[in-house]
Amino acid sequence: MKRMPALVILVAAPLLTAALWMDNQPSHKPYETPVSAPPAGSVPVSGRESVPPGAEPRNPVAPTAASLAQGEALFAINCAMCHGQTSARPGPVGTRLKPPPPGLDHGLLGERSDAHLFKAITLGFGRMPPFQDKLSPRERWDLVNLLRKRN
Repeated sequence: MKRMPALVILVAAPLLTAALWMDNQPSHKPYETPVSAPPAGSVPVSGRESVPPGAEPRNPVAPTAASLAQGEALFAINCAMCHGQTSARPGPVGTRLKPPPPGLDHGLLGERSDAHLFKAITLGFGRMPPFQDKLSPRERWDLVNLLRKRN
């Protein structure tokens, strides 16, 4: 019986020491934007282009019916859950955010350039995540064309 406490201590010691450094792991708080900007001069892993924050890219995609239809489908999948289909009401995720994200069919977007909208979708800002690795450049320009049509 005297050996039992020593055995328990030997078994429990590694578990107790592991608990000491578990508190020092990197984590993100709810609604906190994770650090997602790549280091300067790095090559994107996805192979897609990187948009420097100071760049002013031009919209290479004409707002055709196909582009607008693709933009509508992408908006429903990627944007409407937060921003809502109209400015009248945020989407189901957006209603839980304080303050809720703005609707995207009002005059504020009319004041922004295509390059500004493209960079906001690509790089994200505030609580909005970046879509650079989720959407191709063409898909992001289709979204810009849709947002222009709505305003």
